[in-house]
Amino acid sequence: MQPSRTLSLGLVVAAYVTLTFWLVAPYTPIDDAFISFRYARHLASGHGLVFNLNEVPVEGYSSLAWVLILAAGALVGIALPALSQILGFLLGTGTLLVLARRSLLAAAGLVACLPWLYHTLNGLETCLMAFLVTALTSIPPDTPRRRVTGHAVAALLVLTRPEGLLCVLVWTAAVHLADRRLHRPEIGQALTAAGAFTIQLAFRLAYHGDWIANSARAKMLPLGFTLGPGLLDLARFTLVGGAGGLLLLLAIGGTRSRLLFLLLFAPALAVSGGDSFPLWRFYVPLAPVLFLTAAEGLERLLALRPLPERTAALTRGLAAAAVLAALLAPWSGFLPDVQRESFWVRHWEELGRRLAGTFPAGSTIALCPVGALPYRSGFRTIDMLGLNERTIARTEPDRSYYYPGHQRHDGPYVLSRRPDLILLANGPVVDDPAAPFPWEQVRPYERDLVADPRFTAEYGLVRIPLGDGTWLLAFARRRAT
Repeated sequence: MQPSRTLSLGLVVAAYVTLTFWLVAPYTPIDDAFISFRYARHLASGHGLVFNLNEVPVEGYSSLAWVLILAAGALVGIALPALSQILGFLLGTGTLLVLARRSLLAAAGLVACLPWLYHTLNGLETCLMAFLVTALTSIPPDTPRRRVTGHAVAALLVLTRPEGLLCVLVWTAAVHLADRRLHRPEIGQALTAAGAFTIQLAFRLAYHGDWIANSARAKMLPLGFTLGPGLLDLARFTLVGGAGGLLLLLAIGGTRSRLLFLLLFAPALAVSGGDSFPLWRFYVPLAPVLFLTAAEGLERLLALRPLPERTAALTRGLAAAAVLAALLAPWSGFLPDVQRESFWVRHWEELGRRLAGTFPAGSTIALCPVGALPYRSGFRTIDMLGLNERTIARTEPDRSYYYPGHQRHDGPYVLSRRPDLILLANGPVVDDPAAPFPWEQVRPYERDLVADPRFTAEYGLVRIPLGDGTWLLAFARRRAT
């Protein structure tokens, strides 16, 4: 590698380190990551892949591969939130290095992409998915070692995300459509992915008793209900996260197989209807491919009319500056969303610790944010949105509002489980111990529980001191108050 290129790559990695530790790490992990942490902790302690101990296993996690990796870390005593950030940083660095082998310009641009930076350290499997998608689309299977790597990447993609098999199949189709001829290595990767999917399906049926992950079942909605919002979310990612659409325009001149992959796979992801977390988590694994294809398109655009080396370098620099400016422009608008999300996670972590010190260890709590609070409290948890509850995951979705991942609820069923504590409205905290409960803050997906006569008859408002002059407002079974 030339000294100048080595220096440039070092600057890119240094910028990534600076931005992740200064701008992103203080606001991660996100709440859903603690669901995976809880599964990993239970697995490492010998209780199996379960959310609640001594219950029938329910597949409420979104990535088997990620939970297994975290469980390995838990076995050696590493704190899981910190481990998820370390892994995210390492996988993010790996993504940049793989990308830089094809285009240093693409790697430099990716570092300025806030959605990618944020979700690289979000604590979930997004960082692993982004690395694998980058490897799948960037490493040519032109040597025996690289072909073996391609098979491993294809299998891991299946185990990492529910859409992993589709990702490999779409890439295989894109390669063949681009060249209009058969590519045996990519076909082999697709067969490996299909084999991994078959093995995972057999495990799922044997262990969880279902052919689909319960977490996916809880979030699946009719296509007519999700496609419109999902495509709108994709458009926002393309425009705001893709430098005002400039990256997509440049990508038209990039490698055809990657362009086809983006055009086919991104709309397929839109079927999910988007995400409740900020900055387009489901589309972020496509960001490295988008940057690489755009960089290739820029190079081909410059090659149409050969320019002197200095002029070409100046043009690349101006194009990079334009992309950088477009990428940085929305940062100030989205950072408050990231900070707000972080506030809630820290809030729920602290509530979990306080509740663990106030109520018996065997207590049962029902709530909607089932990440940080259950992880810190250790309580048996009833997930009121169904990610870890088979019955709720199979209820008809509520179409009176739109909030991805929050459409299924069953208040009467939750009350039939007779939880010791119920947390509504994300756990309101007040300064006045005599303050009434803010009923106007009850979420739409909690109203059927509040409307059930058993709630008023069996539960009473309790004010739990948090030790700093504030009180948590929750509801406890009357016999426990």
